Amino acid sequence: MSEGVQILLVEDDSAKRCAAVRALAPTGRAVIEAATGADALAVLRRGGDFIVLLALALPDMDGRDLLARIAADHPDTPAVIVTGVDDVAVAIDAMQRGAWDYVVARADGSHLVHLPHVAARTLERLQLVRDRNRYREEVEALAIALRGTTDGVVILDPVGRIAFVNRALAQAWRQPESAIVGRLLGDFVSMHGAQVDLGDVLAAIGARGRWSGELSTRAVEAPERVWDVTLTPIRCPEPAPGGLLGHARTAVGIFRDVSEKYALEQLRADFLSMITHDIKVPLTVILGYTEMLTDPEPPPDQIPPDILTRIRESGETIHALVCNFLDLSRIEAGRMTLDRRPFDLAAMLAHAVEHYGSTARRKGVRLALETGPLPPLVADEPQLQRVVANLLGNAIKYTETGGRITVSTARENGLVAVAFRDTGRGIPAEEIPRLFEKYRRVREVKRTEGTGLGLFIAKTIVEAHGGDIRVASTPGVGSTFTVLLPGAS
Repeated sequence: MSEGVQILLVEDDSAKRCAAVRALAPTGRAVIEAATGADALAVLRRGGDFIVLLALALPDMDGRDLLARIAADHPDTPAVIVTGVDDVAVAIDAMQRGAWDYVVARADGSHLVHLPHVAARTLERLQLVRDRNRYREEVEALAIALRGTTDGVVILDPVGRIAFVNRALAQAWRQPESAIVGRLLGDFVSMHGAQVDLGDVLAAIGARGRWSGELSTRAVEAPERVWDVTLTPIRCPEPAPGGLLGHARTAVGIFRDVSEKYALEQLRADFLSMITHDIKVPLTVILGYTEMLTDPEPPPDQIPPDILTRIRESGETIHALVCNFLDLSRIEAGRMTLDRRPFDLAAMLAHAVEHYGSTARRKGVRLALETGPLPPLVADEPQLQRVVANLLGNAIKYTETGGRITVSTARENGLVAVAFRDTGRGIPAEEIPRLFEKYRRVREVKRTEGTGLGLFIAKTIVEAHGGDIRVASTPGVGSTFTVLLPGAS
């Protein structure tokens, strides 16, 4: 019951007030007396928690007008009419003005015995109304929170129909909320590509208290997504009739989108498979050619004239792969450091072009260097050598026979710009924004050897120097990667 609620008795006849006060004593409630409507309003304005028992005939106003004032100014305060007017029309009018109950006062006072029951009934109803309002506020607050969360949320009924879905999940499923509510969960998600066995899921919730697993978006209209889902029951003392949830009337499901994590795990798996192949190929070359060199009597026509160059290049390939692993480990651990010193960028580029010249010539690709006057550069030269090696190696790898690669330098808005321009396959526009992500490789060239780490590491190194890498590319025409570095201050 509503503790602390007092009874405000509004009656101008003092004898009737005294009789009513005595009759209400069994309620244990404090009774505040008021002889006029104005006195009653003054009591309510002072504050407090009341139910009001009022007469229709008051010296300063009609009781129904007082009733309307109470309903307008104190809407949470219940009022009960106690009057000698035994008229249905008057009672209806009073109820329409906001009365919670209507008691006909008898001349013999026989109605007084019922006043404690009327008060108790009114207090009980008041408690129910307040509980309902509180629950409604809590539900509305919960709904706002659920609609606002970035995780998906569903509430299932006992047979697995969706009773509520929040906006985030409805948008991910590309459906309006109204089109989802009332349908089965299995209409929207699948388990490893197969239909969700809703009976097993609901039975697990009822028996074990929860269910968790990975589900995929099933709706044709929605993009493929993977969800980490946890379903938890809301339990009741009695089993839900006809349901599969046991004592749970509903189950709340939290959908966390793990598509990116799932995709990254897939990329890692592909990467490990690819790295095994990419190390095996140059290692096979090294072992094969060294076996030829150690053969006491090798057939002269089977030893290529550039055998040592090929062994060196295969070794460099393995070395680059190992360095990529080490660099990635340092970057992810936040342990990449720079040893900045003045150095000659033009000389470093010339050495790199000369070093990769034999590889380019053997593929039939022309490699040229165009440098002009450059400001002093203070940077970590070995790290920038890695960047140059990666960009030059990619340019040679993706440029067909007869193509051309040009390395050029320029000054651009106080920065040193090194451009690597090729006439290779080019990169589709939609691939460029994600080109520097870990393990990312252009779809059209996935059969080409490589880990998908080189550009990620190159960009990380350049950004650590306070610079950037820009990409411009046209499929079938070629690409230009431009490294921008701050000059020495």
